[in-house]
Amino acid sequence: MNRPLDVLGAPGWGEVDARGLVRPGTGAWTLDWWIRASDRWHRASQEAAVRRQDAAGGGAVVETRMKVPDGDAVQRVWAVAVGGGPAAAVVEVGNEAATAFAAALVLDAPGAVVSVGRGGVTVGRRPVLAWDRPPAMVAVGPDAPDTVLSVETVSSTGASGWEGEGRDRAALVWAVPHTARLAVSAALGAGAVPAPADLPDADAVERGWRAHLDRGARIEVPDEGLARRVDGNRRRWLGRTGRTEVLDVAELAELAVRLDHHGYHDDAEVALDEVAARLTTEAPVERLLAFAVHHELTGDTAAAARHTEAVAEALGAAIRIGAPVPVEAIERLLVAAGQDRAAADLRRLDLPRAEPPAQGLRAELVADDGDHLKLVPGFRPGWRGGPLAVYGLPTRFGPLSYAVRWHGARPALLWELEARPSLAPVAISAPALDEDWSSHHTTGEALLAPS
Repeated sequence: MNRPLDVLGAPGWGEVDARGLVRPGTGAWTLDWWIRASDRWHRASQEAAVRRQDAAGGGAVVETRMKVPDGDAVQRVWAVAVGGGPAAAVVEVGNEAATAFAAALVLDAPGAVVSVGRGGVTVGRRPVLAWDRPPAMVAVGPDAPDTVLSVETVSSTGASGWEGEGRDRAALVWAVPHTARLAVSAALGAGAVPAPADLPDADAVERGWRAHLDRGARIEVPDEGLARRVDGNRRRWLGRTGRTEVLDVAELAELAVRLDHHGYHDDAEVALDEVAARLTTEAPVERLLAFAVHHELTGDTAAAARHTEAVAEALGAAIRIGAPVPVEAIERLLVAAGQDRAAADLRRLDLPRAEPPAQGLRAELVADDGDHLKLVPGFRPGWRGGPLAVYGLPTRFGPLSYAVRWHGARPALLWELEARPSLAPVAISAPALDEDWSSHHTTGEALLAPS
């Protein structure tokens, strides 16, 4: 499976495949990596001994390991925003083998003119690669990979073929001593490419993404694999807000719902504003659900008013095709936007009702589609006895926090609901833990029945 290379706040994106092949979103070129170890050349795209591990930060740094004699060659790739310019990827190859090896980066740009200079590579006259340390050897043209395959040793000093121009391909070779690393930066959009030393390193990128992820609701589950998947999904959702122009309306609507469900309301508005700007009759139900979810979970009257025209257009399109509509939620949105007459007109129509979207882990942690609030309705047997908590999870009744702790076979529940003043008191229950327990208090703790 390919891993996305996304950033927030900069145009451009890319991806890394299961063997470390880097490709920008434009698809104009690819960048493979090869290692000349003591026995032979090892090409990552063809080697069986390649395995990938995603680093921290919800997979923000993609790590690919290739077994070579005496150890591993390790490639790491991450994407960064370049101040005011397009996104860039940093591609780093490190030597964790006991002996030195040579590393080649092989650029494939079919049909394009590839030029290599002392500071980097251009494809079709556009900057694509830059480096801090120039390669020891360069080959350009369709036969460049064959030239590299004929190389048995590479000096760590000096260089041959600093400059060259040809079509389709370029191969760049560095000597990499034991424990050393080489790095290049690659353009993921149109514009200049800074050298890797001028870009944030992997640790800084991981910290940055952790800060972005922590803006949403905090979820703690006793399943580490699930927790990693949640982080990875959230990073992908946030990253997609930087390329809304390539998503269709249905994808944008689904993205907005997922972001809202996890508390990234400002980011969801980016997707919703793009939905509202599209002149289309496609996916009317998905659009209505996205606008409704955003209003239900935020109570944002300004956003409701801004999206009223788009809601009316989607509602008309849904009615024309007889599609189901989230009637009650849209009524509340229209009233909040000051469109009382439109809300009254909607109430008089006998429209098929759409079910509110219940997706992924959030649907297991809370159910807020009825007239009361259910905590952890999808409790998994594997969670029994382990710590489970959510903090600031959006619901239509207000942000919710709760924790489940265990006293032998009995779950202890602590909860706090920041209820909206405009709503009537809501009943809170946890039927998957104790079907007989409920409370009308917005905060409290209870020792539930054994389960």
